[in-house]
Amino acid sequence: MNVRRAIDVVDLVIDEENPRFEAVSTEDDAIYSILVDQRLGNGNKILNLARDIAEHGLNASELLVVSPKEGTRTYLVREGNRRVTAIKLSLNSARIPEDFRKLAPQFEELAPAMQAHRCIECCVCDDEQEIRRLLLLRHGGENNGIGTVKWNSTQTTRFNEEANPQTARALSFVKHLQRDYGQGDLFIAAAVIPPTNLGRLITTPEVREMLSIDVAASDARYRGGHDDLLLDVLSTLKDKGVGAIYDKRARMRLVEEAAERIEPDGARQVRLSLGTPDEYEGEGSLGGSGCNVVIPGTERAHTSAGVPVDATSLDFQHATRMQATAGAPEYQQARDAPDESVAGEEQTDTAGTSGATRRKPVSHSHEKKMFGHALRPKGCRSNDLYRGIDWIDEQYLKHSGELVHLLPILAFSLRLLMETVAREYFESKGEDYGDKALTNFLKGVAKPAISAKVDTAGRNNMVLASEWIDGKFNFEALFAKWAHGTLAVDRSALVRQSELVALIIDEVWT
Repeated sequence: MNVRRAIDVVDLVIDEENPRFEAVSTEDDAIYSILVDQRLGNGNKILNLARDIAEHGLNASELLVVSPKEGTRTYLVREGNRRVTAIKLSLNSARIPEDFRKLAPQFEELAPAMQAHRCIECCVCDDEQEIRRLLLLRHGGENNGIGTVKWNSTQTTRFNEEANPQTARALSFVKHLQRDYGQGDLFIAAAVIPPTNLGRLITTPEVREMLSIDVAASDARYRGGHDDLLLDVLSTLKDKGVGAIYDKRARMRLVEEAAERIEPDGARQVRLSLGTPDEYEGEGSLGGSGCNVVIPGTERAHTSAGVPVDATSLDFQHATRMQATAGAPEYQQARDAPDESVAGEEQTDTAGTSGATRRKPVSHSHEKKMFGHALRPKGCRSNDLYRGIDWIDEQYLKHSGELVHLLPILAFSLRLLMETVAREYFESKGEDYGDKALTNFLKGVAKPAISAKVDTAGRNNMVLASEWIDGKFNFEALFAKWAHGTLAVDRSALVRQSELVALIIDEVWT
């Protein structure tokens, strides 16, 4: 039997053997387990789902799948348990478990609107093999195209482009590159960069000026004249990811350093202002004091640690602007428009800064950067910590001879990052191991995940991870010795430790 039928929610029973949680014995226990599984730091996904159903109704593209319960007039929910739970708790808040009673008033507010959605159209099926097939189509991944094939970031952005001018510009920029330059290096480099990252890069007017990019509304186009420079910037962005352009200062630094390499004598080159310390308080730095800036008129700069460094005088009062080429008036106006805001980033105004000087970055390419690539921890605290460590490491690499005292700070911060990831992971599962969080996380979560990765990728391709799994590399002990100051921090060991941290975060908490 495989038929459609409208069924009242009171006749639908939550599945006690829902794969989302360990099997339980009653429907009330199943409701509790679903609420635990869907818990958020400031609410619950089931409550959010209930609000959406109350306002918009159920998703018409996805029917519930239910099977008849023998000897009764009720049906067991095989697909759609979250939706049924949201409706049940809205209509009868007394069923909300004690641990979640604080959500009761919010569910009760939805009761009047939810009455319109209590009768649910379902697919009624009593064939277990067919039910399993339907569930795998929904939850079993793409399965070579048989299951649901999710949109990638570019496809999602294309769908949302009217609502997000920043990423719409990125898509337009790539489209114009293809039309104007064909399937060349510029188009290839731009096309593989996530639209969100490319859009973020061209939000800054000074960056657009140096790269000869015009924007108007949701459109962006390269004017030409700086092909090598643009290609270098795009290649760096592709390799380093969003970390290279996270804030305005980083975007400006990325392009300026590329210009110093590619166009050292370029007559049309624009000097990019880095602003004063006050302007960058809290942006891209720890405590706002990490920028190597000197008081106007002086010839020596100091790092955040007070170490003097040589500085090269630059006039930042007004950046020399390139003479506009022929083009539409709206492009001319857009190029002089202020920097647009980027999600999660504070705006800074660098106009009018005069007399400030900065030290030209020194490359230490022989030293590896920590982590090996950009990370994206999904916890707010771990993400902030990672960004801080990455910024300190960047300062160290610029002035490693003068900032060797940062190594113990980086080592302690690396352990703190791992501890924070462990706590956030267990919080997401509704568990709290206190001071044992890191130990339990490494032993019960990280090692099994990395071990499975090693088995899949092969030990020769993951030597460091293999040594940890086999006990030849004591990851935990090294953290402890650094934290207690019983072992000096060696740069190569720090980088090696950070690469394993990166692997763990990539596998478990990204």
